Amino acid sequence: MKEAQDLREGDVLLLEGELYKVVGVSRHAGKAQFSGLIKATLKHMGSGRVSESRWAPEEKLQDVELERVEMEYLYQDRDEVVFMNPETYDQVALPRSSVEDYLPFMKEGSRVRIELYNGNPVGIDFPRTVQLKVESTGSGIRGQMDNTWKEATLENGMTIMVPQFIESGDLIVVDVQTKRYVDRVKKA
Repeated sequence: MKEAQDLREGDVLLLEGELYKVVGVSRHAGKAQFSGLIKATLKHMGSGRVSESRWAPEEKLQDVELERVEMEYLYQDRDEVVFMNPETYDQVALPRSSVEDYLPFMKEGSRVRIELYNGNPVGIDFPRTVQLKVESTGSGIRGQMDNTWKEATLENGMTIMVPQFIESGDLIVVDVQTKRYVDRVKKA
């Protein structure tokens, strides 16, 4: 059991028999006779549905420890995404709806950490940022200010806005949740 005031992003809670991952937490201080409030954004680990919940700071919540196993992404079909344990060759499937946000960033054969609860796959522990190669982008506008942006198409087919100095072939860091440019990978 964990008090609501101790919640952190990434925690997993068991609420009404369902698993939820905490994707955002905000704390509101109380005034006078009103106590504070903990507000959390929760993502259902089966359906991917996002909802908000509120608790008193001292309220007890049932947290869950998940086993994380590194697996290889194999393929996806209409309803499921399939992964394989490279050591045992066991295959597990997750509902497509629960990993939909991460699909544009997964390549066949890439390694990801699958979250297991009582031996059953329930989710994916995906990094917050990924490195992707810029396939094509327009030329920069000469003489413009530094804070201007242009479109770039990445190796996964996604189109995002990048700063003017980014060129085709550059490796960039992209935030998985916001699907936005973060930084350029330094060339060694």
